[in-house]
Amino acid sequence: MTFVRPFTLSGIDGPQLPGTYTVETDEELLDGSSPPVHRRIATMIRLPGRPGSGELVQVVTVDPDELSAALLRDGASPDSVKAGGPGDERSAPRPGEAPGRPAPRPLDRLLESWRYWAATNPRAPSWIVAIVVGVLFAAFVVAW
Repeated sequence: MTFVRPFTLSGIDGPQLPGTYTVETDEELLDGSSPPVHRRIATMIRLPGRPGSGELVQVVTVDPDELSAALLRDGASPDSVKAGGPGDERSAPRPGEAPGRPAPRPLDRLLESWRYWAATNPRAPSWIVAIVVGVLFAAFVVAW
């Protein structure tokens, strides 16, 4: 979820800086429903760690409606949000998906996850490269 202006949410200390934030929604499948229906259990947003705390990331549980309202205040068009009827949670924009925009493709999500992992583990990518080069070299030697 990308914010272009600072935003605030209850349960989070102070305003958050503009930027792209990862939002995760835990859902459970309701038994016996056709088509499959999911019920939202929790919505969480990943924020940068608090200064001086040693945390790299903090995960905070948020109200999905408040998160959607914050995104709307940030500049999304109200017309781009689908209005669902009572009890219709699936027709409203899901947290983690910007209203009026298509869901991210799996490759985009994989690249975003890789960038996040690489940013939080700065030495690990060099080890991975060393291991891959070693495996390729060993395969070349064995094949030769």
